Order: sequence, then C-alpha cells, then structure tokens
Amino acid sequence: MKKPNILFITIDQLRADCLEARSERVVKTPYLDALASQGVRFANHFTQASPCGPSRASLLTGTYLHTHQSVFNGTPLDDKFTNIAKEFRTAGYDPLLFGYTDTTIDPRTVDENDPRLLTYEGHLPGFNVALPLPENRDAWYQWLSEKGYDISDRKKFLKGIEETEIPPGRGKTWPPSPYETNETETAFVVGEVIDRLENLHEPWFLHVSILRPHPPFVVPAPYND
Repeated sequence: MKKPNILFITIDQLRADCLEARSERVVKTPYLDALASQGVRFANHFTQASPCGPSRASLLTGTYLHTHQSVFNGTPLDDKFTNIAKEFRTAGYDPLLFGYTDTTIDPRTVDENDPRLLTYEGHLPGFNVALPLPENRDAWYQWLSEKGYDISDRKKFLKGIEETEIPPGRGKTWPPSPYETNETETAFVVGEVIDRLENLHEPWFLHVSILRPHPPFVVPAPYND
C-alpha cells in the first residue's frame, strides 16, 4: 500500500468562535470554511493548555499537560516522550518543519553549553527544519528586503502605517500594514512550502506552523477594515 503524503497545518491563537464553519459570525473565514466543508471537523477538540508551547507539547505528543509537564513556554519537554515527528520518522518519512514549535529541549540530552538551552524557541526533536521562523523573523525580513523594502527599521512592519488617519469608532490596530496581502508572514511561509513541494520525494510529511492570528494585530488593506 502506498504511503500517503501528509500536510499538517497549525495556526496560532485562533479562537473556535472565530470560525464561520461553526456558525459563528465574529469574522469571515471563507478559506477555512471551504476546507472544513471538504473534510471532518472535530467539534469537541479542545486545546489542553495555554500558552502556545505547552499546548503544542500536548498536541504533538498526544499527552495531557499533567503528563508531559511542559507547563510554560521555556519549560523543557522530557525526551522520554515520543512525538508526531519521531513516529513518522519511524514510519519511513522525513518530517519537515516550516515555522516553529516552541519546544525547549531536554537539558539532559545536550551539553550544558548548548545554546538551545537559552531559548524557548526550540524545535521538536524528530523534525528537519526546512524554514525556521523564530520571533526575530529574519527569513521574512530578508525576503521583504529582496522585494525592495527598507528593513532598517523592522518594528514598522509589526504595526500599521503611522500616518494613517483612524476613522471614528476604530481603534489603534485599524491602520493597514506597510506591505501587501501577498507579502505577509503567512504568504511567505506558504510560498516557501509550495516551492519546496515541487522537489520533494514521496511520501512526505510537512508540518506548517503559521503564526497568525497571533499578535501583533496588523494586516494589509482591505482586511484591516
């Protein structure tokens, strides 16, 4: 039997009540709704923890918070636990990660001077990292630079255009971003995935970890309105 290709996508901080597929009306989510209409929606799936690192630890190991005990961002994940990447590697895949998992490495498995011990932005053991996207966003900024943007002041890309006049009744997050809809972090990551797919040997397993709608709250026009 031929092994299937698997694309595993996660998005950060999307509340369940922000999906139209659940008959919610908070925001419009046409693409997610289309995906839901073609698959299975697990209406009783609940996140196991907050913040994101512990939540991912549960999702990626299949264990409860009280079992894996990685209770905060930066709390090491015990290496004794298997995980989705290790299991698929055992099954003959080369699991690739685009993005991040925020997994702090077990200090008992590395040298005491290993730099990975100083960050919460580690990667889940078992993955080959095809595209890292840590908090500094270096890869995305470099991509924007290649498209002609001046990235000397990186902070301006994490907020709306300052000169924008905010309409009455709108808040400080209303001003649109200084980049276009096809230049967001999400567009960058997805574009890299699509480019990589053209040269991948089957079967493949890809984990695409998208940051948005995690803050900062800034989006291109017209989606800011």
